[in-house]
Amino acid sequence: MCYFRIEMKNVVVKVCVFVLALSGLCSSCSTDTGTLGISTTPTADSLTIRTATYTATSRSVLVDSVLGKSGTVYLGRYTDPETGCLFTSDFITQFNCAEGGNVFPPADSIKGDSARRFELRLYFTTHYGAADNPMQLAVYPLARTLTEGTPYYTNLDPTRYLASADVPPLAVKTFSALDYALDDDVLADGDHYHNVCIPLPTSMGTDIIRHYRQHPEHFDGATPFIENVLKGLYVRSTGGDGTVLCIDQVSLGVTFDMARTDSAFTTQFMGSQEVLQASSIRGEGLQRLADDPTCTWLKTPAGILTEVTLPILDITQNEQDTINSVKIVFDRSGAATGALASPTRLLLIRRSLMHDFFEQNRIPDGITSLLNTQNMVNGADTYLTRYGQYVFANIARLVTACAAERDAWLDAYATAHPSATPAEAAAAHAAACPDWDKVLLVPVVVTTDNSNNIVTLRHDLSLTAARLRGGSSPIDVTVITSTFK
Repeated sequence: MCYFRIEMKNVVVKVCVFVLALSGLCSSCSTDTGTLGISTTPTADSLTIRTATYTATSRSVLVDSVLGKSGTVYLGRYTDPETGCLFTSDFITQFNCAEGGNVFPPADSIKGDSARRFELRLYFTTHYGAADNPMQLAVYPLARTLTEGTPYYTNLDPTRYLASADVPPLAVKTFSALDYALDDDVLADGDHYHNVCIPLPTSMGTDIIRHYRQHPEHFDGATPFIENVLKGLYVRSTGGDGTVLCIDQVSLGVTFDMARTDSAFTTQFMGSQEVLQASSIRGEGLQRLADDPTCTWLKTPAGILTEVTLPILDITQNEQDTINSVKIVFDRSGAATGALASPTRLLLIRRSLMHDFFEQNRIPDGITSLLNTQNMVNGADTYLTRYGQYVFANIARLVTACAAERDAWLDAYATAHPSATPAEAAAAHAAACPDWDKVLLVPVVVTTDNSNNIVTLRHDLSLTAARLRGGSSPIDVTVITSTFK
């Protein structure tokens, strides 16, 4: 431990500034100073500042699914060459129809009732794995719709929304991330929006045109369109291994002839965040990683999280101390794993609160949920890129909140059970609240506005992996406290 003693003789303000500066220095310049509480004190008192190190424990936790809310859906199959874990993703999408009934030109300007083409396009800017790897997909029509307001997790079973489990596909397509049917100069063009084009039965496009002539009101917004015209599509990965597309936009195009000019016109219905889209993600081979006692893992999108048990009782054992800062650092064990990058943003959140946090679209409050502290240089977090560390510079408010919650529970228990011993009360609390001192490390994607305020925070559904020091190796927790005597 480190001790700093300063005699307080009419220099209260100067000492407070010193403590603040020292606390900030020892907690990597965190703006969260915990519960300092030292703005006033008798002038004859002295201040003792202590630095102590405690240890936390950690383990890997298998997660079969996470909330699938995202502006991106994923399609493909990828086997991680380092770990042998298999990732497979399909998706369901509905389609938007602009309100006002203007998605089609006036009915009398359309020549006949027949479509020229009907096709689905999957647009993407990034992918995982090989660009020239042959993959295969199949497209199925939905017989039931997704329900607005329902939280869909990544273990979604798309076959529940089909007419039957053996319904034939509308189309089957072999594809690669790069469409080598295009000229080389097109593929090299940075502005080219890569996509997979899937021809669908033209008769479906014809049915949509005829439906528009008979019931134009069904094209006045997404809800009537989904309920009456097209409930949606299920796109399934059916073959190949080694490529996953990160699909930003889905388009359904109906091409037909115009009556006066005899030229072709295409009406597009877009799959977007305005309607429901959901990825169905499956991971295999994760149990072996989770059982490794020498480390812990972070593996997204639905795979493995790291659970941490904090030494809260050790930190708060001296009630006379004011906790100024609590710092915990998670070291990545080795570089990014193979072809998969490490996640960049981690949410440290109390385990009992994780599901509600994401379902209710919350943002970190600095008490029960915190983002890893970043030291940004040229757009990169040097803690991670240079040192391979996920740093949480000050979780003091989390520690004190957990301790206060436990104290309140024990007080209520003592009132209800006046003859209980402290040991009996502590055992009862441990049984009733097993996760009270546990937090999870959750990879997330953070969206901010121009002022760097957090707008949304969602599960990271991309392919990432990181091995962390932990498991059988304890994790240091550095605590700075102060006491007036």
